[in-house]
Amino acid sequence: MMQLNSMPSAWITPALIQDGGSPTGGGMLGVPSSGATQPSPSAGADGTANAPVGGNMNFMFLILLMFGAMILITGLSGRKDKKRRSQMLSALGKKDKVRTAGGIIGTVIEMKEDEVLLETDRASHTRMWLAKGSIASVIKHAKQDEQESAEPTAEASS
Repeated sequence: MMQLNSMPSAWITPALIQDGGSPTGGGMLGVPSSGATQPSPSAGADGTANAPVGGNMNFMFLILLMFGAMILITGLSGRKDKKRRSQMLSALGKKDKVRTAGGIIGTVIEMKEDEVLLETDRASHTRMWLAKGSIASVIKHAKQDEQESAEPTAEASS
């Protein structure tokens, strides 16, 4: 008949065997169970550590400082782009030639607060309403065209 009360020997851990059965002893991982400890290789004659304490902290501070600088630079460049885009959209006027984010090139015919009417083909009078934010860039301002056309006539009359 089988004994149920006996504990199988596989349940005894190697740490308990090394230490002599004490669950709180220091026999694990080759550390002697006696109270005497051996000094580490970086320890001095009196057993105190000689390793620099702040060396690792300086490195961590340097990493955090560089990370913060990268975030600051990225934020400032994004702010500059946003400002430049808002200036471009506020300077947008009738008869400006623009390109949209989708690649459509047309001339501004009419503007509302947040919408723009573009004429893409004069021959067929193809027009479409687009969101003002979809304009990616201004190809040619109408004011530039007026100045260029006004200069030759002023020179011709002289």
